[in-house]
Amino acid sequence: MSRQSIQIENLLWPDRKINIEQISIKDMAKLKEGDVAPDFDLPDIDMNMHKLRDFRGKNTLLAFFPAAESPVCTTEMCVFRDSMNEFENNNTAVVGISVDGPFANKIFKVNRHLNFPLLSDYKKGTISDYGIVMKDLGPLKDYNAAKRSVFLLDKNGIIKYIWISDNPLVEPNYDEIRNKLKEINN
Repeated sequence: MSRQSIQIENLLWPDRKINIEQISIKDMAKLKEGDVAPDFDLPDIDMNMHKLRDFRGKNTLLAFFPAAESPVCTTEMCVFRDSMNEFENNNTAVVGISVDGPFANKIFKVNRHLNFPLLSDYKKGTISDYGIVMKDLGPLKDYNAAKRSVFLLDKNGIIKYIWISDNPLVEPNYDEIRNKLKEINN
């Protein structure tokens, strides 16, 4: 497609045109409970690639976080770490995902003794697929990071629970996640 602007009719405001280069299907589509979770292919801290489908057969908790070693992200990931027995007893894999590179995630995992995979969405495609791009990270303008988000999937990869925060300082409701996990297993 050429770089020239393509205009489409705006049905709500006929006197205004929409530049189609400014929107995408991903902008219009929003994941909801009952949808199949988008697959991904992301590296872990040792550069081994992981696909979402690798976790099929187990429930999966996808915990997207904005920045490794930041205070709220550390608290959240450590809560998941300390709850691993409960997750394992409920046949649930925990996977942390950020846009940080594998090396930063490795330092985070080692420093915090995290006992689940941390994956790097360094190309930022997965956060786009899940509709959780945070356009600015604090004062870092145009630094796209993941919104703090939790997607709980059943063993077939169907989304059963979604929690997304526009405020990176807000943690998820851990009791709500536990209750939804029990509901999925019943």
